[in-house]
Amino acid sequence: MNKTEQKSSGDYYALFEQATDPILVTDFKGNFKDVNSSFCNLFGYTKQELLQSNIRTLLDKQHLEEKPIRFDLLANGENIFNERKMLHKSGAVVYVEANSKRFKDNHILVIARNITERKKAELVLKQSEANLHTIFDTTDTIYVLFDISLNIISCNRPSADILEKIPDLHNKMTTVLTGKHIKYEMSYPGKDGATNWHFVRILPISKGDHNIYGLMIAASDITEKKLLEQELINQQVDEQRKITRAVADAQEKERTGIGEELHDNVNQLLASSKLFLNHYLSFPGDCNTSYILKSRDYISSAMNEIRKISHALVGPAQDKKTGLIDSLKELISDILLVKEIKIAFNCPDYCEHEMEAGLNLVVYRIIQEQLNNILKYAKASSIEITLKKEGAQLIIIVTTMAGALILLPKEKALA
Repeated sequence: MNKTEQKSSGDYYALFEQATDPILVTDFKGNFKDVNSSFCNLFGYTKQELLQSNIRTLLDKQHLEEKPIRFDLLANGENIFNERKMLHKSGAVVYVEANSKRFKDNHILVIARNITERKKAELVLKQSEANLHTIFDTTDTIYVLFDISLNIISCNRPSADILEKIPDLHNKMTTVLTGKHIKYEMSYPGKDGATNWHFVRILPISKGDHNIYGLMIAASDITEKKLLEQELINQQVDEQRKITRAVADAQEKERTGIGEELHDNVNQLLASSKLFLNHYLSFPGDCNTSYILKSRDYISSAMNEIRKISHALVGPAQDKKTGLIDSLKELISDILLVKEIKIAFNCPDYCEHEMEAGLNLVVYRIIQEQLNNILKYAKASSIEITLKKEGAQLIIIVTTMAGALILLPKEKALA
């Protein structure tokens, strides 16, 4: 070997060893003929170990079966650039881009580049895309992705139908590309004539910066929810109608009771008073004042009856001087004056100032009605009334000595 050849050979090996890319030389059977330090470092072998082995030792077997080494093409002088899945000495996978070509003395020169990290990132991205499509394909929500030119780039199901239903869609999408979010409910007639409902969201797509890369339309079918809401409203309307009818019936019953009381009691007292007064006036010379006294007593009784009726009508809500508890105690006291019965009243934790005036009146009327029913029909010797609070519920319990239990919960939150 002359000096020029020696120098050329020395330069070659200097570049060969100092190259940062892994380089190897094999024969046309795949036996290693030379490797540089970068190649040894990449795969964890010493140079001596590799020079005693074949390139197939480092290749993944399945990958090698799918992509065999084309020694025939290399022998014909063709260059081959491809990706290879290879194995580290530890068994870890190493991905490389390999540029192979025929070299002098019928050898093959391969310059490789480690792309393991890039391949891992690609695998993560593919998995993320797979997860995204899994969500797209299993959710009931319609998703449509657009680029900034408002072209559809992806969707999880045929979206033309829903997009046609969105009014003024183009202007809405143009607004969203400025960074705004749009969401609303829309309705449209279905094929069967029924009304369909969707909750539509139009959102910009960004990477956490100020740039907008596209937009997404998400449309969720809320028809069933709307039907349930309407059913609930109808039930509430029906309940309100029942309450209105019940109130009207109670008012009519109360008017009837007042009319009977005025006719059968107060009217008779006043008629008797008038009769005695007329008799006294018919005999002006008679000094008998018993007719005047009788008239006075009847008028006094009529006034007391009218006072009781007025008190029962006013109740604790209209009477600012008397609260619910005092009104109930007075109601019980009035009953005890005319009925031989024991009545116990317990209200350990009821704070009437925390309650609405209307609710206090309802409570008063409930207890008043129950007492009237017991006195008329139960023939009880004793009554116990308990008024208590349990959380947001107001509980009224009226019991008789016979053990009959009347439980009347009033499901209304405390004011």
